[in-house]
Amino acid sequence: MKNTLIAHFLLLALLTPGCQSVSEKAASIQPLAENTPVPPYQDLLSRARNQSSVATESFFINNWAELEDAAKGLEQTSRLMSKSADMPENKKESILAVSSDLNREAAKLKEACKTKNEVEVNTQLQKITLKIRELRIN
Repeated sequence: MKNTLIAHFLLLALLTPGCQSVSEKAASIQPLAENTPVPPYQDLLSRARNQSSVATESFFINNWAELEDAAKGLEQTSRLMSKSADMPENKKESILAVSSDLNREAAKLKEACKTKNEVEVNTQLQKITLKIRELRIN
């Protein structure tokens, strides 16, 4: 009996940090306040990656509302990327072009969510993942 109780507590302890990371990802889809300074480029890139992950997870479980929120968040994040003051100068043109593409893909994802078009959502999520990958600084 004691061993079973200890095993349950250990399992609970192991699962708790995982739940926190999911809530952190979910928090990343909340819109940023419009009147605050633009976050650093790397923070925006991490935010976009988290938003993409939340969108993919939401799609998997058919949580259309959260998926649409993630798409809206990606739209905002991509707009802010183009305004980031600390993007590397040697990649500025590329970042501006790709962030513009990401914004378009996020808008298409949002529209596909409204109609619950699974094929289009899947296509847009793939494109978004590739665009975010292109935004990395190597």
